[in-house]
Amino acid sequence: MNNADKYFEQQKHNTEFTQSYNEITQQVDIEWELERVKKHIENNDAKKTILQEIEKLQNFIHQATFVPRNELAV
Repeated sequence: MNNADKYFEQQKHNTEFTQSYNEITQQVDIEWELERVKKHIENNDAKKTILQEIEKLQNFIHQATFVPRNELAV
């Protein structure tokens, strides 16, 4: 295990680090999905296919960014 791996393993126990890491990971995932939709548009794929991809992306963003109702404080 190299020094970077050791540091990453140590930081996994840091709540602030893991929260930031998870947020960045979600942002990267969203960017990848946007690029995929963009490629469909550039390739002049069927409108139905593009709309389905956008709907998948919308669901992903909703799950990634919004707090589930059961986690909301009352």
